[in-house]
Amino acid sequence: MKVRFLHATAQFILLIVSITIGQLSYALSNHTFYELTLTILSYTKWPNTSKPVICVLDNPEAANQFQTSIKLLTYDYQVQSVNTKEFSRTECHVAYFSNTSPQQQQSLIQSYPSRYLLSLSNNNPACEIGSIFCLYNRKSFPTFKVNLDALSYSKVHIDPRVLILAKNTE
Repeated sequence: MKVRFLHATAQFILLIVSITIGQLSYALSNHTFYELTLTILSYTKWPNTSKPVICVLDNPEAANQFQTSIKLLTYDYQVQSVNTKEFSRTECHVAYFSNTSPQQQQSLIQSYPSRYLLSLSNNNPACEIGSIFCLYNRKSFPTFKVNLDALSYSKVHIDPRVLILAKNTE
């Protein structure tokens, strides 16, 4: 009986450890996308604003993670969690997509009233339509592609060094 109890206890501990490690690795991989996004934003200029607003669409958890990363890295951005239905009525300088298809991204971006919008997605691997910056993991490191058609539609100024960096990673 004592051996069975110890065996069950050991299995429970292993289960808890494996769940914790799984959640930690998930959080770490997503956390790097947030840091990469903030780095890209630091090379971006908008007219008439000193504190850009990042709108995270349909993902309150990602909005919370952005707020944590902004505090940790001392960036000066505001973050809002926004529903896609409210997006066109919300003042945003950045749109961060994680749960929408590239087609939905394209539609939301084109219907947004201002062309001074920078868009990023971690859910657009082909990066042919939709967001300007498409974040993905390459050999377990976060990197990005640039959608030049989407970039030409936007009026946001992005430092050319960011574009060269994207070209060098492909």
